[in-house]
Parts: sequence; structure tokens; C-alpha cells
Amino acid sequence: RRMTRRTRFREVSRKAADRPSPRRVVTDGYGDVMQRKEDLVAELAGVSTLRDFGGCYIVEGRYLLEPARRLGATFVSMVDHGDTAAYDQRAASLAAEMPDTRFETVNGDFREPSLYARLEPVDASILFEVVLHQENYVQVVKDVTSVTTKYVVVAQPCLRESLFLLPSSATLLQFWPEALKDELRSGSFWPKEEPTRRFWSASWMWGHTTSHMIDVFGGFGWELDDAVVVDDVAGDYWEYPLLRFRSPA
Repeated sequence: RRMTRRTRFREVSRKAADRPSPRRVVTDGYGDVMQRKEDLVAELAGVSTLRDFGGCYIVEGRYLLEPARRLGATFVSMVDHGDTAAYDQRAASLAAEMPDTRFETVNGDFREPSLYARLEPVDASILFEVVLHQENYVQVVKDVTSVTTKYVVVAQPCLRESLFLLPSSATLLQFWPEALKDELRSGSFWPKEEPTRRFWSASWMWGHTTSHMIDVFGGFGWELDDAVVVDDVAGDYWEYPLLRFRSPA
């Protein structure tokens, strides 16, 4: 009887996961993924105001500044609580090319709901590889969508759906045993870190599934407008979705 219940549960779970699937692609490496991320922003329709959350680290605002140039943006906003010096230099160079465009750098922690009271709305917001590091990521999504009028674009590694029995799953990786985390690191972008038993955004935190991210945005009324999943850049356990969400307004 126990096996019968388990079999029935697995069947119901499988049917629950039968939803429209994102397009799946393979690439020539992460350089191609980076270009896809840039294009995801630059090809947004009817967008002239942009904001990037946490886009200074390593890429120095690439996914904000290059699309801003291609779109002819009128307002460009970066929100980051890290070192923005390299980004500010690049933004100043672009500002010289686009004298009619307003550029803004907000040095603040976008996990804090109070930050959003001083942010003016924009057409599109960028969340690239930052949601998975926030202990309150659902609140972050809520706040970002509250100051965005048309699109939010998301790109980040997600755990493969096949690792979970239920659809729309997520797991708190930061507190897993080190041996399990080391297994997941194989072939991925996840560096070896000091173990921690406290929330700390410098350490890898969440293992979302793609369907989980889609449902979190759906919970705030935002519809999935387009989705591509890259299959071959982050090892056996991960996929890399590029998601475009559309405002319900």
C-alpha cells in the first residue's frame, strides 16, 4: 500500500510539472551566454529607462551600459552596495557619448525594502545572478517589480528540475553538508567557500529551479514572456535560464 501511494504521488507530481517548457539550447561556452544576456536586455521592446540591481561585480555594468547604448536609453540606473568605481568610470564614458541621458548610481542594499521608496520607476529591471544570493529573495522580487513598469529580466544558474520530486522547488544550499555542496560544485560556477551557518550573501545560498523562479514572479502577477534555458555551461546538476517577465499592467 505504501508503494501504491508513492507511485500515485509521483504520477500526480509528474502531471503537475507538465507546463509549457522553455526553449532549450546548447552554446559554445559562457561567452555566448554573456552575449545572450546582453541581447536579452538590448532587445526589449518599447524600453527607454533601465535599472540594474547588483550588476557591478566583475562585469562592471556590461548588461546595463551596452543595452542602454543600443536602446538609446534616456535614464540609466545602477543599484549596488559594493564597489562601483569601475562601473562609474564606464558610465561616465558612455554619458559623454549620450549627453541627453540621465545616469544614476545608487549605493544601497536592495534587500532593504526602504531603499525602493527613493527609486523612480523604470521600464525594465535587470536581475542577473543576484536573486540566488539574497536570503529574502521573494521580498526582493516584490520590491523590484513594484518599481518596474514593463519588464524584468532574470538570468542565473538553476538546479535541474529532475533533482526534485515536486515542481517549483528550491533548496537552501548554503547550509548543506560540505560533501554534498562539493558534488554540486563539479563543473559549475560555484567556488569553494568557507562553511557558514549564518546567512551571508558572499556565499552561495539558494538552489532554485527554473519553474520556482517563474512561479515566484507569477505570484506577483508577472507573466513569463519568454524563456531560454542553456543546458551545457554549468555542469551536470545545473541549467542556465534566461527569463523575460512582463508586467500585468
